[in-house]
This record gives sequence, structure tokens and C-alpha cells, in this order.
Amino acid sequence: MPRHPLKTLLLSIFSIAFLLPIYSANADYVDGEEANRQGDRDTAFKEFYQAAHNKDIRAYGKLGSMYLYGLGTTKDYQQAYIWFHMAYLSGEREGERFRDAASSMLTREKYLESVKLAEIQRKKQELGKTPPQNHPPVPNRAPLGPVKH
Repeated sequence: MPRHPLKTLLLSIFSIAFLLPIYSANADYVDGEEANRQGDRDTAFKEFYQAAHNKDIRAYGKLGSMYLYGLGTTKDYQQAYIWFHMAYLSGEREGERFRDAASSMLTREKYLESVKLAEIQRKKQELGKTPPQNHPPVPNRAPLGPVKH
């Protein structure tokens, strides 16, 4: 019999309360990957959505793709822009390119609205304003020379 049953009970409750959300977020992403592999786009979308909203940075680009191509949801270029921007800010190499592709499908008004919504989401996700440098920057390239007319 434990010497401090109340202490053991409180430690158990603490462990469940703080570790379950971590497991749940990871499970959402893993379940999304598995559903996506099996071609179940509806489930994949739901799982990536949950994982992204639980701040799982691995899910940002996946969710952006689901919105961009209308997989498991309707096409939504504004949401694709937002989630690819989150991917970019979290260091995903292709996030910027896909974000820009999504923005090319938006009207100017929708683009400006997307920028504002992305900033709101960035704060919710607690991401910095510039992406981390996960890879060395591309060296400056030599100029191509004078332009011939």
C-alpha cells in the first residue's frame, strides 16, 4: 500500500491531464497520415485539422494541401494560404511556395483578408513572424550579365 495515497492519486491525475493532450495531438496526426495512405480523405482532413489546431506543426502543410486540392473538404484557397503560411513559419521548406500558389488563386481583397487571418492564426499557434532556419540559406548567385535587347 502506498505511503501517500492522496499524493499518488494527484500525481496520476496530473499525468493524465498533461500527457493525454500530447498523445492526442500526436495520435491525430498519425491517424491522419494512416487515413491519407488508405485514401480516406474525409478522415485524413478531420485528423489533420485537429492536429493543426492542437499546434502539431507537422499537420500545417498537410491541412493546407487538403484545402488547396479539396481533399476531404471543399477547396478553400484562403484556408490553404493560412495553413501553408503556418507551415512556412514553422520551417517547412515548401510552405512558402505552396502559400504563394494558394494566394495566386485569390482576389486582391481575399488575399489581404487572408494575410490578416494568417496573422491571427500565427498568434494562436504561437509561432514567430519569421521561419526558423532549418537549412542553410541559398548562397547568392552571380548575376547573369547584361540584358540584351
